[in-house]
Amino acid sequence: MKYKILASLFVAAATLSPAAAAEPTATLRVDLTGIDLATPHGAEAAQRRIDRGVAAFCRNDVEHLSFGARRAARECREAVQRDALAILDSRRAQQLAAR
Repeated sequence: MKYKILASLFVAAATLSPAAAAEPTATLRVDLTGIDLATPHGAEAAQRRIDRGVAAFCRNDVEHLSFGARRAARECREAVQRDALAILDSRRAQQLAAR
């Protein structure tokens, strides 16, 4: 599967398999406008928004799923979370540099 995250104007793609290029792409949008990422409170608020977005984007109700589906849901959460945090770190560095 291929996942994209769009956090404000930043885009990152996480490819879980080489054959994923032909699959449709799902996009998670996390609105970070109005958050001062340069402050600890703002970074925590952004992290909470990302966590909620990832939980809604990837399956979270895995108790009744097969082992393979559970693994796919976990891989989705890990990939999307990793990319979102990379975008968040980049955005935070930009805000800190602008000060």
